[in-house]
Amino acid sequence: MLLDELNEEEMNDPTDPNFKGLTKDEIAAQCVLFFMAGYETTASTLSHCVYMLALNPECQDRLAAEVDSALSAEDVTLDYDTVKTLPYLDAVISETLRLLPPATRMERRASRNYKLKDTETEISKDMIVQFPVYAMHRDPEFFPDPEKFDPERFLPENKDNIRPFTYLPFGAGPRNCLAERFALLEVKLCLAKVIQKLQFQRVPETKVCSSSVSYLEGNLF
Repeated sequence: MLLDELNEEEMNDPTDPNFKGLTKDEIAAQCVLFFMAGYETTASTLSHCVYMLALNPECQDRLAAEVDSALSAEDVTLDYDTVKTLPYLDAVISETLRLLPPATRMERRASRNYKLKDTETEISKDMIVQFPVYAMHRDPEFFPDPEKFDPERFLPENKDNIRPFTYLPFGAGPRNCLAERFALLEVKLCLAKVIQKLQFQRVPETKVCSSSVSYLEGNLF
């Protein structure tokens, strides 16, 4: 996408008031942002997955069995095509992102006046609209027993029960996370590789919180 923007700049004059593309400096800045935003969020998600698996050994055993089964054939390697065939791995990561989303809220600026369908609510141009992602992910109206770590919510046969736009770890619509697929691939490959070799266990120092608010405040360990 950035290369497309670069081509736009090369074909147009950035000093032209009507130019709507990105300049080379802006493209370079976006590349730096991708590294900063992508590294921290991916590392946090992996840490959260490990924590949840340590607290839920039955889920960890099921995940390990799925990975071992998929890689039991001699000609199978852990790559993009393989992780696509691991539904429980995807469900574990998705449920972790529900309980502990990297972004607890999101904001968008309205580009024009807009009236929400079937309501009297009007959004004015340039108004900032906030989406409370963390609260939505823990709303029992959307996710029954929301404090429970339950990867089965995200298995293929259950995904259709999730109301659209109530699960937003990567945002949604035309301004959702650009690197969503890449980030998920990173996490899946890493977690699958590690679960082959290691088992995660609670230790006496591990704090188990009734709510993840304490985790987010940095009081877990």
